[in-house]
Amino acid sequence: MVRDGEQTREAILKSAQAEFLAKGFSAASLRKIATGAEVTTGALYRHFTDKAALFEALVAPCFHGFIQMFRQQGEDYLRGQDSYDFDHNWSSSEQSLLRWTEYIYDHLEVFKLLLSAAEKTAYESFVHILIEMEVDMTLEYIRLAREKGYMIKDVSREVIHIFVNAQFSAFFEMVLHDVPRERAVEYTSSIFRFFAAGWKKLFIGA
Repeated sequence: MVRDGEQTREAILKSAQAEFLAKGFSAASLRKIATGAEVTTGALYRHFTDKAALFEALVAPCFHGFIQMFRQQGEDYLRGQDSYDFDHNWSSSEQSLLRWTEYIYDHLEVFKLLLSAAEKTAYESFVHILIEMEVDMTLEYIRLAREKGYMIKDVSREVIHIFVNAQFSAFFEMVLHDVPRERAVEYTSSIFRFFAAGWKKLFIGA
């Protein structure tokens, strides 16, 4: 059967995803990707200029989509400081985490690429970007909570960074260890409860 250009492109992407997941970006072979897609290397290059372009086509939409969602939820959360009390804001944090889980499991193979196969690509800093954004938003949360009269303890940026890193590491373990979607929501809530208790203890001694 003769495939049109879009079908060929999709076959190349499917083969590339499998190759990247198996070997990571650096060790992946364009020749093997072409073979898996049943096209010549020349045909592959007519669709993608190089291996980096292939990887970008696979991950860029989810990379930017998740970061945009993350940023928007953070901004909404901080704006909510003016309307809700302390406990309500902790509850809304759990809902945000659950929405992350839904988004990730809607694009699970792509997030596996971002988390385990992106070394030496433009996307290898994915988790680092999220961590730095979360640290900044946490510091802003502390400032706003103090303005509302909450007695928040002094916590350094370095300490916040350590705990945010640990939280993201725990969260993404679900992806790296193939936790089934039906159990991921339960695990997400457990992760939230564990870290929420720690953050409360750190900030207010509760």
